[in-house]
Amino acid sequence: MEDKAAKCSHHPDTAAVAECAECGNALCLWCSVPVRGKVLERECLPEELRAELPPPQTTRRGRMLLAWTGVGATIAVFASFLPWKRYGLGSGVFGAWGTTMRWSILAGVASIACLLLWAAVSIFGLRPARTWRGSLRILAVLIGLGAALHLLRRPGFGPQAIGPWVSLAGAAISFLGTFVARSPRAAPG
Repeated sequence: MEDKAAKCSHHPDTAAVAECAECGNALCLWCSVPVRGKVLERECLPEELRAELPPPQTTRRGRMLLAWTGVGATIAVFASFLPWKRYGLGSGVFGAWGTTMRWSILAGVASIACLLLWAAVSIFGLRPARTWRGSLRILAVLIGLGAALHLLRRPGFGPQAIGPWVSLAGAAISFLGTFVARSPRAAPG
């Protein structure tokens, strides 16, 4: 800077220490951001950083892990159609469902919600993001929680059928798929 008495463009009471390489505004120490040998103000920073970043893409590994999330959710939905008890309430087809409140209904509803969210993410080709990954992860936990609580606090008497066990397996596959699927790293350049 040529003029030592120059003031910051954003903080008129503070002395300027540099000029923005993009727009030429006078900057104080708090407003100046050193980037790649240049000093920029915060408003010019996104353009500088965006110019060199490749567009985000989902890696093949990310798509495979996302596919496993869908497989797990599909298994959990399928499990809600199986018998959840050997006899009595929940022993027939659609054993997870019923007119009375049971933990199996939580597993069934969460599995359908997980499958629908996974389908929406897959159809629209969204890249792995924290929000939907977290939502899928919560739904997978709810599937497992519903199945586990059904096993621990089963309604009535009698042994369990295969439904809750298949639901637990689907929840585990779905959860692991969402946990491992990460946003792609920028390619070295």
